[in-house]
This record gives sequence, C-alpha cells and structure tokens, in this order.
Amino acid sequence: MLKLPVSKMELDLTYLIAGKWSNTHWDKFMITMSNPYRWLVPTLTFVMVLIYLDWEAGLLAVVLGSLSASVGDAVNSRLLKKKTDRVRPGKQFQDIRSLGTMNYGKKSFPSNHASNTMAFALAFSFMFSWAAWILIPLSLMVGYSRIYCGAHFPLDVFAGWILGASWSVLFYYLISLGYLG
Repeated sequence: MLKLPVSKMELDLTYLIAGKWSNTHWDKFMITMSNPYRWLVPTLTFVMVLIYLDWEAGLLAVVLGSLSASVGDAVNSRLLKKKTDRVRPGKQFQDIRSLGTMNYGKKSFPSNHASNTMAFALAFSFMFSWAAWILIPLSLMVGYSRIYCGAHFPLDVFAGWILGASWSVLFYYLISLGYLG
C-alpha cells in the first residue's frame, strides 16, 4: 500500500475550497459540474457538431478521447486507487461536506473525473485546436468541483489531470504514427 499523506498545505487548501469559499448558492452548480451524467446531452451535441465540421478529425478525436479515458479510468480505479491509502476528504473529516451523488467509494487518489475530462479535452484539442479554449477550462472546473464537493484533495485532482493528459498524449502519438506514417 502506497502511503500518500495529506500535507498541511493541501488540507488547508481543501478546507478553503470546500469550506470557506463554498456557499449554498454555488452548491448546485458544483454538483452539476461534478456529475458527468448531467453533461451527456451537451457533450454529445458538441461532438456531433465537431463531426459535422470535420468528420474524419471528429471521429479520430472520439476514438482518441475514448481510448485515453477508458485506459486511464481502468488504470486509476483498478490499480492506483487500490494501491493507495487516500480516503476522500468528505469521508475522512466530518467538517468537510460531501455533496452530490458522485462520491462513491472511499478511495480518492487519483481523481477519475479529472483524468477523464482532461483526456477528452486534450484529445479533442489535438484535432480541433480552438476546442482547447473551451474544454480545458471545463476540465479544470470539474476538478475544482471535485474538491468543492468533498470528493478529492487537490493532489488527487492534479494527479488525475496529469494522468489523463499523459494517456491522451501517448495515444495521440501512437495513433499519429500509424495514421500519418
């Protein structure tokens, strides 16, 4: 079991985001940002528009994003979460709220939400560079919402972004070797 202690600075930042900076007016928005099922229709609409604009690049982005997020999600949940001892803040500290329904399980490292959204954001940004201005900030907001909702510590989210980006870069490289080569 890999020990990943929560530093004082990380705990302070978690309390700042999930406590001091939170209020009931933002709760519903953050729960929505944190729930991928609420993003299904806008995401599919966005993907269809991209495929309409350039079907080949759009389909390649879907394949790249799906591959990157699927492999990343499997590695994160079946390997990393089982091999680390980090417990979700909302389950570890009674004074950190656990908002929404997307806080299943006890383990928090790494954030699959952050990993998956960054994998898709980069995959689509590789094919449509202008999409980076929309999708990367959305991924960052999803990660922030995971801290706000008491599901993750900042390191969990940061690691998720890095892992999702890494899978996307790796598969983009491999696909481009075969596709363009």
